[in-house]
Amino acid sequence: MSATTYPTAGVSCPGCPHRAAYLACKEALGRGRGRVLCGDAGCSNVGHMHPAATTCPGGERELLDRYKVSAPRPGAPDAPVEACIHLVPDSELAGQDAASDLADIRQVSPVVVLAVLASSSDALTREGIEALGERALELGCADAVVVDPFDTQRAGSVLAAALEAPGVHAVVFASPCAQLQRGAYEAEPVEIDAYACTSCHRCQQVTGCPAIGFAPPVFRVDAQACAGCDLCVSYCRTHVIYSPRSRMTPEERSRARFAAAAQ
Repeated sequence: MSATTYPTAGVSCPGCPHRAAYLACKEALGRGRGRVLCGDAGCSNVGHMHPAATTCPGGERELLDRYKVSAPRPGAPDAPVEACIHLVPDSELAGQDAASDLADIRQVSPVVVLAVLASSSDALTREGIEALGERALELGCADAVVVDPFDTQRAGSVLAAALEAPGVHAVVFASPCAQLQRGAYEAEPVEIDAYACTSCHRCQQVTGCPAIGFAPPVFRVDAQACAGCDLCVSYCRTHVIYSPRSRMTPEERSRARFAAAAQ
C-alpha cells in the first residue's frame, strides 16, 4: 500500500471507520437549527478532529467556521437544541474524566446520542466492545447498541430509532482502525466505471476519502491507497462504483476486518 494510506494532519485514512460513523450520524440527524453534531472524531495518529473534518480533504484547518460546532452548554442563549449526537473515541469514553466531560451533554437536549468510535486495539474483542457499552450505561445512557459503521443501512436505522426516543442513548460504532489492518487485509480496491461516471463529485465530496481523486473528465480510485471499505459504493447515487465484495454480507465484511486487525 502507498504512503497515502498514512494519516496527515486532520485527514482520516482511507477505510477509516470514524469517517463512516460520522456520515451515518450526519445522514440520520439531518440539517436545521437545533440539530447538533459535535465531539471528537480524531484518533491516536491524527489527534483531535472535529467530526466534519473527517470528510474534509483539507483537514480541520480548512473547515469553514460555521462547521466548527462546539458542544452546546445548558442554559446557553443559543437556539434550543432539539437533538444532539456527540462523537467520542473509545479511549476518551474509558477515561476517568469521561463522566465530567459528558455531564453537560446529557442536559443540553431532550434527545442525545453518544456515538462511541470503537476502533482501537482495545476494542478488537467482543469483551472490549461490550465493556464500552457497559461504560456508556454507567455514564447514564439508557441503552447501548453496537453497529458496524460500514453497514450503512443498519447504522442509519439504529440512529433513526435512537433520535426518535427522548433520553440519552449510546451507539457503539465498532470496526478496527484501518492502520491495524495494514498488511493483513489485502482487500481488492473498488473500481469506478470511467464510461458511466457522470463526474457528480458526490463520492469525493461526501466521503472525503483520500483514495478518490478527480482525473478529468471522471473520478478515479488510487488502487494502492484504497482500503476496500466500500463506503464510496454506498454513497454513489449513479451506482458506477463496483466492489469485489458485492456478494459478501455486511457481517462477513466486518469479520474479515476484525480478523485482519487481530493478526
